Amino acid sequence: MSSTPEETYKLKGLNRNEFITVIYNRYGKKLYSYAIRTWNVNEDVAWDLIYKTLYKVIDSYTKYQFQSEEKFASFIFKIFINYLRNHYRDNKTDKVFEFSALDDVDLSTKESKEEELNSNKKLIALNEVLDKMEDWERMLLLMRSEGRAYSDIAQYIDKPENQLKVYYQRLKEQITKKLNDRSE
Repeated sequence: MSSTPEETYKLKGLNRNEFITVIYNRYGKKLYSYAIRTWNVNEDVAWDLIYKTLYKVIDSYTKYQFQSEEKFASFIFKIFINYLRNHYRDNKTDKVFEFSALDDVDLSTKESKEEELNSNKKLIALNEVLDKMEDWERMLLLMRSEGRAYSDIAQYIDKPENQLKVYYQRLKEQITKKLNDRSE
């Protein structure tokens, strides 16, 4: 005999952290999947926006009345979409070089690689920046760009798993800054 869980917006007696956990467990994966597949944001951005959404929901849901769990889910989704739109708006014009722009480049054959390098100044500049990096830094960038989890990457890189996300963000910022400096 399975009991249906109580509607999220009707839950009482939970402290803030317990309520966040409930919302996260019920909606986190759906929001994550939507952000990755529909908006093509990276994993780190997706989680950042999800957590912003969860805290916003916690702070504001009591001001509204919901007729059903579907209406509450719609409320969460609407907040998440607004954060996604804001992120897209804030980031679409800020950077001359977009780190994810490399995803569209096909470097499958040696000939096409040489053609791309010769015709694309950004790739040439990127290769110069990458050549100056340590091996573990290049491995981290490559493995994350393939979508690998930090726990998998930690097996190959002699760095603590819980620090890899920080290293990755710093490397991306470093590359973006250097490439933007060169293009000005």
